[in-house]
Amino acid sequence: MNTKFLLLSLVAVAGAALYFASQASTDSGLNADSVGLTKFAVFRNEFGKTYSSPQEMQYRLGVFLANLALIDAHNADKTSSYTLELNEFGDLTFDEFAAKYLGVASDFDGAARCEKTGDNYFAFNDEQEVDWVKAGMVHPVKNQAACGSCWAFSSTGALESALAIFKGQKDLDISEQELVDCSRSYGNGGCNGGLMHFAFDYILDKGINNSKDYAYTARDGQCKGNLSGKGPHHLKGCRQIKKGVDNIVPALRQQPVSVAFYVQNDFRFYKNGVYDPKGCTSHPNHAVLGVGFKLDAEIPYFHIKNSWGTGWGDQGFFKMSIGKGSGTCQIGGHEWNYFPVV
Repeated sequence: MNTKFLLLSLVAVAGAALYFASQASTDSGLNADSVGLTKFAVFRNEFGKTYSSPQEMQYRLGVFLANLALIDAHNADKTSSYTLELNEFGDLTFDEFAAKYLGVASDFDGAARCEKTGDNYFAFNDEQEVDWVKAGMVHPVKNQAACGSCWAFSSTGALESALAIFKGQKDLDISEQELVDCSRSYGNGGCNGGLMHFAFDYILDKGINNSKDYAYTARDGQCKGNLSGKGPHHLKGCRQIKKGVDNIVPALRQQPVSVAFYVQNDFRFYKNGVYDPKGCTSHPNHAVLGVGFKLDAEIPYFHIKNSWGTGWGDQGFFKMSIGKGSGTCQIGGHEWNYFPVV
């Protein structure tokens, strides 16, 4: 892009933000200083944000400034173990964000048919650190976009890693969209949420395709009957991780595991460090992939792969304090954590 044109565009965006912010200040008492306005202009340009009307821009500016204040206040606390950063979610309220990007809910319930019993699948050793990413057993971070399909990404990630570790099938990219479209009869709700063990139930019966054959669209679609039931990837069953973070650790010594936890407002702006917030005790609403841990760190943590793209967090990953009992943000306080048996 022509440099002069880009500079003129930024000036125009900033001017528009200033105008609508002044209107917002006049109409609603919103305190929008020049720094906030400039950051809003840069934010809109960086993430390609467009709004349908002056009224919507005014509203989004107010939301943006509130989120910016949250981030600045947190980062000013030098005792915190993690930092926050403005990202593409900066003009969304938490409720708007949750409706689009979170996808585990307590009303999705039921036992797993894939549960495999009778064999010992846990690795009994005392390793203080495990990192399946460094071991080359974790597929690169993907992006679920504005679809509550985190459960599908958690499930395919766990299966990709299991097949890499136990079958030597590396660099697999397994289809999330097939789970979104085809596993409703197993208990899942597509972009409206689901659970990982229901996804494993589907794969147990049907197998699953690669993403290149059943591509991700980030929206609900009709199940492709010509592909469902003909996928090349299979599992023998699944194993539930019992409640308590102490049960997640030995499972992670063996392989990456699908886990769910409660995302509260500040987490969507996580940048780096060990996420160790105060509170954070509500029901799980997001599914991710545990890929390791470090027990001898100053704050013992789980290493976790998210599905919001590499621009979020630490190149798409985050560290979460392990905690005790139910763990940080209830990561071990429920019975929805599973891993596949291949």
